[in-house]
Formats: sequence, structure tokens, C-alpha cells
Amino acid sequence: MNRNTVILRLVVLAGAVVVGLVLLTGLLTPRQGGGPGSAVEEARLLPETALRQRLAESGHAVESLERQGGLVLVRLQGGGELWLDGVSGREIEVPERRGEGLAPGQVRLLLQAEGYTAIHGLAWRRGAFEAEAEDAEGRRWRLRLDTYSGAVLEREAL
Repeated sequence: MNRNTVILRLVVLAGAVVVGLVLLTGLLTPRQGGGPGSAVEEARLLPETALRQRLAESGHAVESLERQGGLVLVRLQGGGELWLDGVSGREIEVPERRGEGLAPGQVRLLLQAEGYTAIHGLAWRRGAFEAEAEDAEGRRWRLRLDTYSGAVLEREAL
């Protein structure tokens, strides 16, 4: 075997060892990603004590809190219920399930029928559809839409 062949084989072997170590290290190292259910996402959610304090300050007597992803279902003493955004603690409307929800394409058509254009970011999040769109006067809006009727629940100027 000539000298060049030996050197080439050693370089290939050394490269394979390095690649193997990198892969092994990556498999053994905990992921720091921020995907659903990750530690990063969980860290963004308000703790239960903060949610209870905010609810008490607004005059609500809380019986129980139940996290459902990024949403929090609050059962009130006396039988009422509230839904909160788990990150901001703001009360949000989550429509009651009334059969099959709309498809994103149907929501887009409903928005266009209402006069909205330049519709972007249409996705289902936190119990409703959310999108950004421009009205007939050219103003940009962030919209929350009912999952079943497509009705605008919230509208925030951008």
C-alpha cells in the first residue's frame, strides 16, 4: 500500500470519528427548542399564582384553573367559566363547539366578502382563527375570528 493511500484512509477515518462524535453529542444533549410543550414555551406561560392574583384583582372568585396548551380554562365559584391566554393572562373568547369548524379557505372567502384584502398569516391559534388583513380604507388589522361562523371576535389596529 503506498503512502498516499494510507494518508487518505487516515483522513477519512478521522473525519468519520469527528462526525460520529458530533452526532452522538447532539443525541445526548437536551434540546433547547421552543416548540409546543417545550421548556421554553412553558417558561413563557404565566404561573398559576399570577393568574389567580389577576383574577382576584378583577373580582373573580376562582374555583379551579386548567391549562389546555396555551389556554387556561378558569372555573369560577358559582358555575361560570372564563378562558385566558396563558402568556398574557388576558381574557379571550373561545367559542363553544357547534359542529365542524370552518376550513382556512372558507375563512379567507368570508373575510374577502366582508371587504378585507391582503390577508396574511391565517391560522388557527388559541381557540380561534387569527389573521392580518387590510380593510377597504387601507388600514391593517390583526383579527380573531370565530372558528365556526368566521365572525370577527377581536380587531386590533396594526
